[in-house]
Amino acid sequence: MSTSQVPPDQWRRLNSVFDAALEREPSARRAFVASSCAGDDLLREQVERLLAAHEHADGFIAESPAPPIIPRLVADDVSPVERIIGAYHLLHEIAHGGMGAVYLAERSDEEYQKRVAIKLIRRGMDTDRVLARFRTERQILASLDHPNIARLLDGGTTDDGLPYFVMEYIEGEPIDVYANARQLTVVERLELFLPVCSAVAYAHQELVMHRDIMPLDIIVTRD
Repeated sequence: MSTSQVPPDQWRRLNSVFDAALEREPSARRAFVASSCAGDDLLREQVERLLAAHEHADGFIAESPAPPIIPRLVADDVSPVERIIGAYHLLHEIAHGGMGAVYLAERSDEEYQKRVAIKLIRRGMDTDRVLARFRTERQILASLDHPNIARLLDGGTTDDGLPYFVMEYIEGEPIDVYANARQLTVVERLELFLPVCSAVAYAHQELVMHRDIMPLDIIVTRD
């Protein structure tokens, strides 16, 4: 069955798994798809075909002669230090996925000192669909107000047309790293998990479903 013959419900699920797979490192995508499509071999095959086409397209573009502007754009993404976005300048990358990256940044003027996290769409991924999804994510964050959910501080569009949003920078360790490093007991792990449940329950009350929360998304701070 080709993707054009996929029923609407199946197509929505296919899109969901495919988009989530693109958020991961290429080396982790196959395992993620296998886990997400467990029991549905047809869905797994369709997602893997889309991923293969996506990766082939990346390779084809990489082999083609690049316009003169491409080296400059790639250099900007690889080495973002000193780039100014809004009132902040980027320091270094914190994390990245298939569609964007998150950078540690600090205030660039002398009004006050503050460090933040800035999420920025990756160049080449700024299609209408991705931009719409990014702006939806930004609006969702703006509507959430909970002590265990990172707050949206600001947002906008860069001079070259890429949307971004500024979030509070949460300094700490992923929840699994934190728990394992301290050899927490089952009871201690459950106690640590209660604030996570509180945040998720709040999001559900606001009609927001994350669908793909991973340990890396949950940061344990010093307090």
